[in-house]
Amino acid sequence: MVPVQATGGTLKLLILYPIAYTGYLAHHSLSLMIPMYRNPALFLMFALLSGCATTEEMDGGERPSVTLARHESGGSMSGFGLVRTADHVKAVQLYPTADEEALPFLSMGTGQTLTLSFDIIDEGTGSPLSVYFYHADKTWRRDLVPAEYLTSFLSDDIRNYEPSSSTELRYVHYTYEFPNTNIDFRVSGNYVVRVSEQGYEDDPLFERAFFVSEDAAEIEFTFRSGLSPNGSLLQPIARVRPGSRLDGVQAFDFSACFARNGRFESANCTQDPSLLDLALYQFELPRQASFPPEEPYYEINLGLLQINQQVLGVDLSTSPFRANLDLDYARFGSEVDRGALTGQPVISDVYLDGGRAETQAEYVDVHFRFVPEGEQPLSRPVILSGAFNNWQTDRAYALDWNASEGYYENTFLIKQGMYLYRYYTEDIAAAQRRAVVNQPTIFTALIYVFDSTLHTDRLVSFRTALAR
Repeated sequence: MVPVQATGGTLKLLILYPIAYTGYLAHHSLSLMIPMYRNPALFLMFALLSGCATTEEMDGGERPSVTLARHESGGSMSGFGLVRTADHVKAVQLYPTADEEALPFLSMGTGQTLTLSFDIIDEGTGSPLSVYFYHADKTWRRDLVPAEYLTSFLSDDIRNYEPSSSTELRYVHYTYEFPNTNIDFRVSGNYVVRVSEQGYEDDPLFERAFFVSEDAAEIEFTFRSGLSPNGSLLQPIARVRPGSRLDGVQAFDFSACFARNGRFESANCTQDPSLLDLALYQFELPRQASFPPEEPYYEINLGLLQINQQVLGVDLSTSPFRANLDLDYARFGSEVDRGALTGQPVISDVYLDGGRAETQAEYVDVHFRFVPEGEQPLSRPVILSGAFNNWQTDRAYALDWNASEGYYENTFLIKQGMYLYRYYTEDIAAAQRRAVVNQPTIFTALIYVFDSTLHTDRLVSFRTALAR
């Protein structure tokens, strides 16, 4: 049986596998489920009747196999795992509406919305899709049931879409803004949004992470430098002054996580604040968890299909068009625009070829070339990872070794825009030889409070800061 508990007048299902339960709800129509949420007695009867199901039965049978994105080691987000983006889904963006370069944070009670946009490579005119939302704790373990974190419906439809116009490669562009009349959030914290074909929650097209903040504390950001065997360490320090809404919250209920360049899957966290005074806490990572130097990263700007600092040539006689990039060397990164440092695609803000980037920007075959140290092949594959594929280290983005030229190369389809990227390898020797590069970095501090009622982490504040 599924234990049922009534707490403070709110019906709460206590289950061991919240994701399985969410999958189960997806197999039932909203016309049945929504009245039950509005009628606690009916919902209680439904829970008791369905509570004897095994986990497998609740999940609608065996779940389809979903490949999780692989990320670089060294982070503490063991629960972070987003499904692999389907090959025909491109240019996924999630950002505060009207601010394409900002990180996907939503402040509760402000009327602010986030915009989710993406393309599906398709010769047709498109069709509605479904969107689902999941709450997670600070380590990205998906924890609550929808009734606890959503104020209305369990899912929504994406009905704002249009086909591309006069482009070499046909695609359909989708846009969805939330919160809205169908979707809103009652709990702050980490969230995941999932998109699928209409009604097929367990067969997702892609997922993305975002945040809902209470903005209930002030944060001061500073940095401390140190040394490591591979070069300098950078230790972010957050001084937190809780607001009146957090009166009564004990110091040991606060925690902080720090992320670099929008890479929240590689965030490092600490739960040991120093008390500077009665209303000022200081969070700093221990030395072993501070941020070591990164491998060089690079930027490509295809806002205009012309030769520039990164693009050596553009061939408009092919379909799709083709762009050849300059060589990327293992020891040297490229000049990086601050807008790219969020680690997300920037498309509309840099598109200069005329018309609307959403439906008139071209998809381009971009040829990447990476020169390893000594122009010698590495023992493990080299994989391209960047804002265009949500930083997945996917073998579909592996490069081929060109022995005659002494570099790795491959071509990938990318929409016009600006993207940060890097080359990933599990070759230990190559990682040990990585250079210290003086490139700017954006850090984000996230401050959480553990809620003993919901048994999850609420996000009470966040702040970003630029470090060099």
